[in-house]
Amino acid sequence: MDGLQAGQLVLKKLNDAGYEAYFIGGMVRDQLLGRPIYDVDITTSAHPEVVISLFDRTLDIGIAHGTVTVLIEKIPVEVTTYRVESNYSDFRHPKQLAFTTSLDEDLLRRDFTINAIARNLDGQLYDPFQGLEDLKHKMLRAVGEANLRFQEDPLRMLRALRFVSKLGFQLEDETYLGIQRQRHLLKHLAKERVKKELAGLMEGADREQGIALGFATGVFEEFEDFRALKKYEAYSFNSLNQGLDLFVLAGLEVGDIQVFLNRWPFSKEEKKLIKLMKELKEAPMCQPYIQYRYGIRAAYLNHRITCFFSQEERVFMPCELVIGSRKDLDIKVAEILELSSRTKGPWTGQLLERIEFEVISGTLANEKMAILEFVRKQGALDGKKETKL
Repeated sequence: MDGLQAGQLVLKKLNDAGYEAYFIGGMVRDQLLGRPIYDVDITTSAHPEVVISLFDRTLDIGIAHGTVTVLIEKIPVEVTTYRVESNYSDFRHPKQLAFTTSLDEDLLRRDFTINAIARNLDGQLYDPFQGLEDLKHKMLRAVGEANLRFQEDPLRMLRALRFVSKLGFQLEDETYLGIQRQRHLLKHLAKERVKKELAGLMEGADREQGIALGFATGVFEEFEDFRALKKYEAYSFNSLNQGLDLFVLAGLEVGDIQVFLNRWPFSKEEKKLIKLMKELKEAPMCQPYIQYRYGIRAAYLNHRITCFFSQEERVFMPCELVIGSRKDLDIKVAEILELSSRTKGPWTGQLLERIEFEVISGTLANEKMAILEFVRKQGALDGKKETKL
């Protein structure tokens, strides 16, 4: 059973019990566009307690907002009661929420017309805001008054950019102007929400268009860490196609990298990657050594960033490394110490790191005699020279 089949079972049970119920939101939009369906959402005239009573397995995590998650063979189906909302004091959660018997009133509170199309169990569509026309013309339009929709939840402005990137749609004029007028409200958003939407923006097939709108509407200027990116407005962003990439680019422009890392909800791995890219900008390394020392993800990220700055289109090809780790070197520390007048110390680690670098870079063969000759030339055996990268 897939999500759609699970949703149909839920719709049927609600209808059989005498309640209105419709598929709604992204799943209807994506069905109409022939895109994959990920989440199944249903809107219904049934109140949450009724939904809970009708199904054997439910989760009431979102019940405060009228949402009950119904589990059909472990497949989650979100069922939300028709509702109207008002007084968004924190620019996200309404202070007042009331259930309604009107599907039209429920659809009016939604963000964009293409997400306000309802579909019943028989496949019939209900489209009071002409979302079908907007789908046909690849237009992203706010439901009702754009200014009001963005005042209710400023995140919708970032969602607009993400939808443009994901779907390749154009922003309708009033929706575009609404973003320009209300962009100052973005400062009220939690960094977690902003990061998620900007990551989605970067992963869309039409991210160039979404990013261009981010600059044109002034959205990026509302985030301190992204203002310096204005100088790249004319650049192609095609090489940056992963969720973290815009943040990496922003991190390369900030003065204090640690302040930047602490300001956003990055994972430990993400922080390491951003700091590494900052270091590599100051002291570049060859791609094979980056892959060897920091892993394939870091090498691919460095490739994307390098292509962005050079504005080149190059396919990333993982390197075939001569060695996989230090233990693959054709020499051991003990063999070096046997020929040296020095005792083991930090210099041995520095020397081995230098050897690794030369071997990976292809300037030194991974053969014992060649490595020993390199060590002698470095003066490392008698301590005459420092051995550093």
